[in-house]
Amino acid sequence: MMLGNKLPWTRPVFSALRFATRPASTAASRAVPSPRVAGKIDSPKAFLQAISKPRRDLASNSTCVSAVGEDWDQMFRLTSEKLKGEGVAVKDRKYLLWSLEKFRQGENPRDFAYDIKKKKKVRGWGPRVQKGYRVRGMLRPGEKRP
Repeated sequence: MMLGNKLPWTRPVFSALRFATRPASTAASRAVPSPRVAGKIDSPKAFLQAISKPRRDLASNSTCVSAVGEDWDQMFRLTSEKLKGEGVAVKDRKYLLWSLEKFRQGENPRDFAYDIKKKKKVRGWGPRVQKGYRVRGMLRPGEKRP
């Protein structure tokens, strides 16, 4: 007995993807780049100096230096959990792992390294407070009028 255009014995019984082998983690299969002598980045310490900026100095941060270590291959196997265990701050962890991935993809740290945001100069709830002075509304205790 035929049902429409599809024959019951022509349908695949098992999906081909079910038996395909996949790596358990993509982190192990990613290549570790060789140290780039031309860019003078040949050690983890030099890498930290290359991605550091004046307001985010990772090279002098002792927790970052101890977490990264001295081994080039181990630096590219870092995970967020390992860095957290070493006591590295959240923003530094994210920036370090992001920078490692950019470096692994072949980009120069001079092109992708950035500094942290500066502190806001104008604080408050919008036009009521401008440059630290309340320009509209009732003054609160301790505030001054411009």
